[in-house]
Parts: sequence; C-alpha cells; structure tokens
Amino acid sequence: MYLKEKTNYLYCTAVIQTTGKGSYEQLVEHLEALRAKTVKEPGCVLFEIVPLESALGRFALWEIWQNQEAFYYHHEQNYTKEFFAAELDTVEFFESSEKVNL
Repeated sequence: MYLKEKTNYLYCTAVIQTTGKGSYEQLVEHLEALRAKTVKEPGCVLFEIVPLESALGRFALWEIWQNQEAFYYHHEQNYTKEFFAAELDTVEFFESSEKVNL
C-alpha cells in the first residue's frame, strides 16, 4: 500500500469534463494517448483514467508522483501541453496531498 510505504509521494485526484469542442470518443483517444506517454515518465508511479458519467463526458484522474518535481516535469512535456492546448476538457475538481500549481 502506497500510504504506508511512500508517505512522501504526491497524490492527485482530478475530475475532468469534456468542453464539447470534440466528441466523447475524441477525448477518450486523447486521454489514452496522454496516459501511454505519462506512465513512461521516470517520476510517474500511477496515472489512471476512470470514466464517470459518460453522458456528461466526465472522467476521474488518479495520479501518484514520486515528488513535486515529477509532477511539474509532467506538465512541462510537449504532449501534456498539447493536451491542454486542445481544450477538449476542463478541470472540474482537483485536489492533491501537497499544494501544487496547475
């Protein structure tokens, strides 16, 4: 269990929803492509995407990073920037075990 083993990990939970600029299927494809690259990052411990209300195009993201540096490294990657630039989703909720800037 991560809670006892690595208390210094950065834990993040986000709920995102489609903006309607693309189809639900298009957002799924972008999320899957983002996940495939993210899980290969050296500081990524876990990056899971879970569908919630499909009629609303909502998803939960569960992320565990080795530290804040790994989190910020992820956000500096071109594929992450391109994902946000596409504006296919909006963050409805975000919470983390340490304060971070999105």
